Formats: sequence, C-alpha cells, structure tokens
Amino acid sequence: MGNRDRSVNGPSRIGVRVRQLCAISAAFFLYSSPAFADRVVVLSATGQVDAALRADVEARVVAALDQLSHEVVRQPTAAGGAPLASDELRVIATNAGATWALVPVVHDVGPAAYWVNFRAGYAPPGATPRVEELDAEVRLSSQDDRIRALLAAMIRPEGLSEDGFFLAGEDLRGREAENASGQTPPERVDPEEAARLQAEADARAAEEAARQAEADAALAAAEAEEAERLAREEAARAEQDAQDQAAFAERDRYGVADGLTLVQVGLGVRPLVSTGQGGNGGVLGTLELRAGRGFESVPGLELRGGIDIVFGASSAITGQLGAAYFLSPFAFPLHFGASVEAGIFGAISGDRGAGFLVRASLLASFNLAGSVYLEVSAPEFMYITNAGGALSLGASARLGVRF
Repeated sequence: MGNRDRSVNGPSRIGVRVRQLCAISAAFFLYSSPAFADRVVVLSATGQVDAALRADVEARVVAALDQLSHEVVRQPTAAGGAPLASDELRVIATNAGATWALVPVVHDVGPAAYWVNFRAGYAPPGATPRVEELDAEVRLSSQDDRIRALLAAMIRPEGLSEDGFFLAGEDLRGREAENASGQTPPERVDPEEAARLQAEADARAAEEAARQAEADAALAAAEAEEAERLAREEAARAEQDAQDQAAFAERDRYGVADGLTLVQVGLGVRPLVSTGQGGNGGVLGTLELRAGRGFESVPGLELRGGIDIVFGASSAITGQLGAAYFLSPFAFPLHFGASVEAGIFGAISGDRGAGFLVRASLLASFNLAGSVYLEVSAPEFMYITNAGGALSLGASARLGVRF
C-alpha cells in the first residue's frame, strides 16, 4: 500500500518520526486531563468493507473515546449514507446535546492493515462549527493504540494541531514496532475466504473422522471376531475337559465292565538265575491256564487259580492260587497292577517230587476288543523248593475272555 500521508511531503523521514512522537506525547497529555472531556456522538462506521470489520472498528473507536474520558453517545447511520457535510454533523451533535459528531469510514483493507477516514463535526454552543478530517492507516498489530492516538489528536477544542497532522497517512510507528519485534504482522482474513477455509477444514476433519470411525469399526470388528474365536476355543477346551473328566469318571474299572469271571491261556518264559546246587542256567517254559473272579464291590481285585505245564530245564505240573489287583488310571481300558501266587510244583523229570512255589509279578492288561483282554506279566519272579530251591526271572503273556 502506498504512502497516503496528505500533510507531509518535504521533511526527512527522521524529522517526520520525531514530530510524530512529539504529537503522540502531546495528544496523550491533552486527553489525560478531564478539562477536555466532551460528549461525542459516534455514528455507525461505514465503508465498502464487510460488516464485521465495520463493527469491530466502531467498537474500538467507542472504547478509545471512553478511555479518553469522553462521554460517548452511539447513533446509527441513516439509510441514505454517512452524513459528511458540516451542517449535517452540526445538527446531529446539537440534537444529541453533544459537542462532537464523529463518522469513521473504513477503506483500503489489506491483509495486515486497513485505513480509516475520521470525519468529526464540532458544534459547541456559541462557537462557529467546523469539520475536522483525518485519514490514516491502522496496523492490525497496534489497532487500539493507533485509534486512541488519532482520536486524541483530533477530538480537541483547538482542532487538529500541527503535530496531529503527522499522525495521518501510513502508520510508521506500527511498522517500525513490527520490524523491531521481528514478528510477522497479523493478517486479516476475508470473511468469505475464512468461511471457505473453515468449510474445507471442517470437510477434511469430517473425512478424517469418517476414516477414523471406519478404522475403529474395522478394529472393533476384528477384536470382536478374535474375542469370539477365543471364546469358541475356550468353550471347546472346557467341553473337552468336561468330556475327559466324564470319560475318566465313567471309565471301565478292571474286572467290572465286561464280567466278573476271567479265563486265560498263555505262554511263559522263565530263565533260571540260581539253583540249590549252586549252579545256574537253563530256562523253564510254561503253558498256562488261568481262571479268576472279581468283585463288583472292590473294582480291580481278582482272586485267581491256575495250572501250568512246565517244560525245558525241568518237566513239571504246577497248581497255584493267588490274587491280582489292578488300577485303572486312564479313560481308555489299560490297567496296571500286580499279582502274588503260591502253589505246588510237581516235578516229573529229574529229581521227581513235589515242592512249593511262590510267584510275584507286575501286570498290565489291555482290553483289545469286546470282552477280550491281553495280559502281560513282567518282570515275574518265581521261587521253587525242589532240588534245594531254584529262582527264575521271566515274563509271560496271556489272552483271556471275561464273562
């Protein structure tokens, strides 16, 4: 914006600034005294600018006059436009019982400043009326101080003094303050442009909010799906655990589920580990027949009796009675236990005669299918008293049926 100073052309810039500061100081001294307080009619600000700026300038003018101890009377501008003639201003001031009637005209609005043409009609009783006019730039960075200084130099009985003329035109002091501070002067945004920018910002914010909402919804759906999957897995695990517990509670106990009576046939191999004559070696083989009877009131306990045909290192027929006890630690039909038997060992070869036998072993029994069971004895210890005594260590397997 070019230099709009209508009062100074010749003096140097330094002289202008010095006199400008003097004028401002004189103005502040004058308006600080209550003797110069007058009633001022402030008409609505006019100008080919937006209404918001006009209202803002008008409010700042009223505040400045109030700070200068003037009594302010606000009056709207007539529909025909701002009264600029001296007679019009005099009539307005006289009708309001005021000394001054002031019209601010806003023009030449820029991004960091605007211009105001102040036209004030002076109409005191018994004095010649006159009109004062001052056109000046107002920087956004120092609006209030600038407007107050302009009005202090203008609204005075003596009229605009010679020093007051140096306040007209560009706001040099405001520009110097901006340069000295190194800060970018504030810019005034056109209301239409501001509304457009705000609408664009709102649209971007709404779009971002929609994207965020969509992302949140997708995340919530994924979390819900994951939670549902985990819930299904947990329910499946709980169901499986319940089934396992039910299966274990309802498992087949040995000697109960498929009948209390057992019949078995099998083979045994029992190497001799020592004999009464101090020797060792040889193997006893057996063909075995067993029968057993369980008790429903004591699952796993079974009384047994059997006959074995012995061959190999000695030929004999044995008969024995005993008991077996099985535990059922699994849901499937695998049972573990132990047995103890005692009986007669009747040798029919070598040192013929009858002796006693004692046999103990660990047992494993598995339900192959239906009521058919496979039983294994291992390890199996047997001691016989024939020929000074002999000890064997072996194993046997039997296939049996329960009914």
